[in-house]
Order: sequence, then C-alpha cells, then structure tokens
Amino acid sequence: MEKQALVFVLLLVAMAGVFVLLWRIGAAMAQKALDNLRVLAGRLKISVVEKPKKFGVHPPPEAVGFVRGKQVRLFNYTTGTGKSKTTWSAIAVTPAVASGLSFELLPQGFGSKVLELFGARELQVGDAAFDKKWFVRCNQPAFFAAALLPEIRQKIMGSAAGRWKLQEGIVTYSELGLFSDAARCERFTALADVACDLADLAEVFARRQT
Repeated sequence: MEKQALVFVLLLVAMAGVFVLLWRIGAAMAQKALDNLRVLAGRLKISVVEKPKKFGVHPPPEAVGFVRGKQVRLFNYTTGTGKSKTTWSAIAVTPAVASGLSFELLPQGFGSKVLELFGARELQVGDAAFDKKWFVRCNQPAFFAAALLPEIRQKIMGSAAGRWKLQEGIVTYSELGLFSDAARCERFTALADVACDLADLAEVFARRQT
C-alpha cells in the first residue's frame, strides 16, 4: 500500500509539473505575442487594446485604429476545439463606404479544389502567374478582374500564407499562427497596406453604384 501511495503521489507531482510547464510556455507565448503586436501597432500608428490577464496569462492581443482613413483591427482568434483547435492571426479593414461587393482569394490547393467540387466558380484575372497561385471568386467578377491592377496583384502574391475575403462589409486577411512569430508581424506591416488597397476597391465599387 505504501508503495502504491508513493507511486500515486509521484504521478500527481509529475502531472502538476507538466501543467506548470505548459502554463509557463503558454504565458511566455502570450507575452511575446503582445510585445510583437505592440511593435506592429506602433508601425501602423494604431493602439493596442489593453486587456487584464486571466490566470496570469495575457488574453489574445488586439490592436485598433485608423490607417489611410479606414478602421483597422489586428487580432488573434481560434477555430475548432480540442485537438482540432487552430489559432489564426488576422487583420480586418472596414471600407469607409459600404458596398455590395464580396470576394475571396485563397491559395490554390486542397481547399480550392473542395470549393470547386461544391460548385464554386473561379474567377480568372488574366495574369497567368496570379491565376496559378490564387483561387479567386467574387460576386462582381467583371469589376474585380479589372480592378485588380498589376501593382495590387503583385502585393497579394507576397501573402500566399493566408487568405483574403470581403464579407459583411469588412476586408479580412488571416493566416495560421500567433503574433508571437516576429516574421509574421513583419509581413502584417505590409499586409495592412494591401488590405487598405482592397478596401479602396470596395469603396470605388460603392461609388460607381451610386
């Protein structure tokens, strides 16, 4: 009995040690994500949303403000639960003028093939390299194909780690991972400009409709 009790105590200690280790790793990553986002927010001249810690850990960081006259939000979010839980980094830009335009751009691959199987129609913009790399769909294909100028397409080509969409009046770019990755924060500095370019297209479409 004493031996069994000792084994049980050792097991509890080991489990507590693993829990503390995971907590420390999570807390360190959350702190790094917040620190990196502060730097990114400073570059874009927007503000980090101050949130209280929960159980000694910073919640997912967020920054908001205005870039090129448009409301911008940087944030981390999760999808799924348990083993299928996935963390994303995202930037959302709200066009200054609402429009009925909607679109989605995602890297060609398994996800785009699934969409095609379910009847999604791909928009070809006439740029062989761009069309090969990106699956595009839009509710206003003629306008969008013409509006995606070469300089905008070139910027989008550098964001192949994630996907773009304009849905419910907000342009969003998202990719897997946390802002704890410094290289990701570097990319998002440039991606803010691309997101604003795409928001500009939505504003042009809205003005053409009126």
